[in-house]
Amino acid sequence: MSDIKYSKYVSNQYGFEIEYPEKWIVKEHSAMYLASFVESKDVNSPGLNITIQNLEGSLGPGQTMTPKQLLDILIQQIEQVNATNIETGSCKIGSNNADFLSYFVPEQKVRNKQCFFIKNNSVFIISYVSPNSKFTKNLPVLENGCETFKTFEAKGFKYAHMEAFTSSIKSATSTSTSTSSTSLSPSPSTYYYQYWVPKTWKSKPKTKEGKHQVQEYTDSSNNLSLRVEVQQKTNKTTDVKETKKSTTITKDKHNFHYDVTIEDIHLSLVFTCLQGDETSYEPMFERFIADLKLETSFLESPIYDRFYNFIFKFHIHIPHSFKMDPNLSNFTSSIFVDQDYPMYPIFNITLEDLGIPIALDKYKEILMSFYHHTVEDIRTTSQENDRADNYRALRIHLDGRDPEIDKNCKIIVKCAVVKRTKGLLLNLRLPTDIYESFYKKYFYLFTSLVFYN
Repeated sequence: MSDIKYSKYVSNQYGFEIEYPEKWIVKEHSAMYLASFVESKDVNSPGLNITIQNLEGSLGPGQTMTPKQLLDILIQQIEQVNATNIETGSCKIGSNNADFLSYFVPEQKVRNKQCFFIKNNSVFIISYVSPNSKFTKNLPVLENGCETFKTFEAKGFKYAHMEAFTSSIKSATSTSTSTSSTSLSPSPSTYYYQYWVPKTWKSKPKTKEGKHQVQEYTDSSNNLSLRVEVQQKTNKTTDVKETKKSTTITKDKHNFHYDVTIEDIHLSLVFTCLQGDETSYEPMFERFIADLKLETSFLESPIYDRFYNFIFKFHIHIPHSFKMDPNLSNFTSSIFVDQDYPMYPIFNITLEDLGIPIALDKYKEILMSFYHHTVEDIRTTSQENDRADNYRALRIHLDGRDPEIDKNCKIIVKCAVVKRTKGLLLNLRLPTDIYESFYKKYFYLFTSLVFYN
């Protein structure tokens, strides 16, 4: 294996890089892994996997997990699958002191070696899995992976909670006329515009000087800013909406521009990031453009916010009072609490790689098995065919008792299979005593999910 050629894999979103054999297949967000590198498409192929997991709060409020505590937990987990030949020890991952756990799973006839270190309340795991007969042969792949693994500051958005801003501006030109038979009197028309911006960004007071409106937003933690400028031009320029994208460089800043002109109205978006970060933040700029509206039809401010997942490229409408819990969520599942009922996870969206093509009815069986193990006295009250964007889906209503809060609850499950191998789950769980009143503001959750390119 010493003559093997390697390629470099870099994840800006998660802030790491690693080398892997250049002929191996790269998979992203497969099962529980951020990235996987496998020798072949065979399900038993040797593979190298990367996991990053947030450990904050895992032992309770204010407690920090140590490598020894994590190792003990991992050993307990593998003992439950009757693992044998368990070995532990120390190693290095890049410049970090690390630990390893090696074991054999007789039922699956595979060996696994996990190397891990903890940094800033997150555990970084490089795991090597192989049939026992090939384990030693490919072990240098793991050793090289550990040697070349580096972490850096993550850049770009994995997800964003966005809110809409809606306003209007008068146009001096219009084809409208008075009813007078002796004169044609142009009547100013109104243009309405709407855009979406991350809810956590700070906004400066809007400046409005007659025919000129400016709104600015900043995200100081990522050195980002957005400027939205709308103005009425002196002269009418076009009857047809015209758009233009461009970029400029000013000192150490990269500026993304998007301009829209119709009649005498001009709208300009300027999104700015540090030079060198433009690739990481361009997906956000593209969403600003895709969701921008400028039209003469009245635009009402939405009764909802919008949640974007930039990893799997979808968005969904959520109530203003929803907030994603970063400690409960991971890269496959986003879990939300309602700030009007903050002690209870209300809603989650999961998109997971199932590894193999699967039928919708089979995926439903897997989910129902989970609910029967986690909800007491559960029963199905109804089931109907549905859609999740362009995919066939099932919507299932359940009743039961949630042992975590010791209350009767109502559950709505919507499931679909996306691109043959990915399981999509939307899950709303509410205590029965608040279900009717709370569901009134959640009704659009199950019909608003959209995948985008």
